[in-house]
Amino acid sequence: GYVQADAANVFDRVYNGGVAEAIEVGCMAHARRRLVELKDTDCRVAYPLLLIRRLYKLEELADLKELSPDARAAQRQERSLPALEKLQRWMVATVRDEPPSSAVAQAASYFVNHWAALTRFVEDGRLSLDNNLCERQIRDLALGRRNYLFAGSHDAARRSARLYSLMRTCAQHGVAPLPYLTDVIEKLAADWPEQRMAELLPDRWASLQAHASAAAHV
Repeated sequence: GYVQADAANVFDRVYNGGVAEAIEVGCMAHARRRLVELKDTDCRVAYPLLLIRRLYKLEELADLKELSPDARAAQRQERSLPALEKLQRWMVATVRDEPPSSAVAQAASYFVNHWAALTRFVEDGRLSLDNNLCERQIRDLALGRRNYLFAGSHDAARRSARLYSLMRTCAQHGVAPLPYLTDVIEKLAADWPEQRMAELLPDRWASLQAHASAAAHV
């Protein structure tokens, strides 16, 4: 299946069969960042940034229309692809005409070298332009990693990882952690059936709470 990440070399084994044979999906936000860093010193990057902004505007439009993955892919083929073609021409011309050591040439080279991965979102409406959702979810861990150096044991570290994952899932689904954990722990203490454990996952728990609240007001 697809794996979306930045173009760090550590991920290569996931795509080339070293540990897996996933399909690489690039991150437009990582590529764009290289241009944003130059906007105050090189006015030429305004054009590719405008094209990238158009790509994101089209995604916002698809969200507003609540398009299905197939319909989103069709919109991308019709409206995003022309912007991508212009963006590619600019990148190729910049790499050709600029000294390789210049900052703008290096930014353009990133696009050229990873073009297939960066544009793979066009072929499947389920894919995103970037992996910002993942970046936001791990931001707290990245900011606090010095505080998380030691967990006491390998088993404790695994339990911590599960809890971090659970809390970020709560955040993704808009579930407040304190009432969620309070309710789930009480249910577990009261011998909640093992075969119904999946019902306690944050997204399903939220649905159960909504149904319970609606029933209480009938």
